Amino acid sequence: MERAPITRQRSPWIEREHAEFDGVYTETYSRNVSDGTLWAFVAEEPQGWHLSISFRDQRGRLTRYPTWDEIAHARDALLPADVEFVMSLPKSGEYVALHDTTFHLHEHPERHA
Repeated sequence: MERAPITRQRSPWIEREHAEFDGVYTETYSRNVSDGTLWAFVAEEPQGWHLSISFRDQRGRLTRYPTWDEIAHARDALLPADVEFVMSLPKSGEYVALHDTTFHLHEHPERHA
């Protein structure tokens, strides 16, 4: 069953660049939305697939989090359809936020157990 978004997605994800960081191939995508631009980074890491998604307004500022529909759209458009993903929330003492408005999806760990 296909996910029906609350908000209509009007623009596609566009690949901006790809590079290799520490032996991991990473693709960078952007998608214009009404109040700015979403950015997504996709990599197949040794632990599995990983997607980072963030938002910047028209002036380049990190002013809000990506919405649920924006995250779901990125997952469906940029990651393998047959793989499950999780968004982990570690205990507060173990939480590290290098980028304040970025969410991360990780391949469900059971596949690599």
